[in-house]
Amino acid sequence: MTERSTIVSTFRVERGLRAVVCGLGAVREQLASEVDVQQIRRPMIVCGANLAQSASLGLVRAALDRPAVLFDGSRPHTPVETVDAGAALAREHDVDGLIVVGGSSAVDCAKGIAVLLGTDAATVADLAPLTFGRLSEPSKGTARRTIGVVMVTTTLSFAEFLPFWGARHRDTARKVPYGDSNCVDRTVFLDGEIAAHTPTDTWNETAIKALDDTIAAFCRSDGEPFSDPILVNATRKLTESLLITSPTAIATRRQNELVATWMTKMALPRLTPARVGGWFSTAARHALGAVFELSHGAGSCIALPHALRYHAKATMTRQAEIATALGWPVHDGEGAALGAGLADLLAALAVPTRLGDVGIGAAELDAVVDRMLEESPTFGPSEQLRRACEAMV
Repeated sequence: MTERSTIVSTFRVERGLRAVVCGLGAVREQLASEVDVQQIRRPMIVCGANLAQSASLGLVRAALDRPAVLFDGSRPHTPVETVDAGAALAREHDVDGLIVVGGSSAVDCAKGIAVLLGTDAATVADLAPLTFGRLSEPSKGTARRTIGVVMVTTTLSFAEFLPFWGARHRDTARKVPYGDSNCVDRTVFLDGEIAAHTPTDTWNETAIKALDDTIAAFCRSDGEPFSDPILVNATRKLTESLLITSPTAIATRRQNELVATWMTKMALPRLTPARVGGWFSTAARHALGAVFELSHGAGSCIALPHALRYHAKATMTRQAEIATALGWPVHDGEGAALGAGLADLLAALAVPTRLGDVGIGAAELDAVVDRMLEESPTFGPSEQLRRACEAMV
């Protein structure tokens, strides 16, 4: 009788990702040709109001070298209404492809617009939402047509690498995930020339969110032969680059940080399931964004130190491995091996580290705790989670 493993892993190539075009000047040199290859004849640019006034949009328009409808109605956390409005404008102009310029909110808005264009759904209300525990499952939607979405990222987001998107429902103060319905064909541009125009505070906050996700991916496992070396190397590259204070060569530094973040988002084989369920700071930033419309970057800056302590018992050895690789102390006096080095990094980047810094008090946390438990019921008793949330104030 042949002995069989109790754990069998299946690796599938990331769906819906056409290409990643990476390098200084990538937009300037290859955006127009990529749009031509995808036969996008009537493009619409999707961005937010602030970015519509920035140098980044001017560079993209010049590189695109053709008329394009502009939808600058993207807003933080992707309100449902913005997706519906963008789709309506796209239908009005018979748009056949999207160019999104911005961070995760603009990217999610563009993916949502593409889903509405590519299916028979008139509005987001006509779509069936996903559940947080099943986001990685293949989409079951049926596409009438595939919509090319060319993504020019301006932050250290990673929404462009995911085959799902989220939209905030104002009436319930919840951000709900949706699938790509097999109709979104993504091309990602990572270009430091474009990212150089992103404000420093926004950039640094999204960098900590990228670091948050990397630490979570590493610490939640017992060790993965494919991903571990890449995650550790990417963490080292990201943190070292962020601590360079010279004002020169900002485009080059940001190019390096874009690549380091991309390294952590590559689809790689995992041989075992995660042994830690939900990650505290991931759920916290989602809940803080849904309830208070706090940016996910700021949410990670505030919640990540507390995640290290919340999950310390299960992840101490893995935290110590990263701390050692970074040359950080392997203790912080509060039970988190990564805590001391992370505190120094947050201070150097001058990002918010307390909820009080962004005007949120302890009396307002009940809804946050409820949202976190909805996303990840494995966090334990609500009283324990409430105490951890109060520590962020």
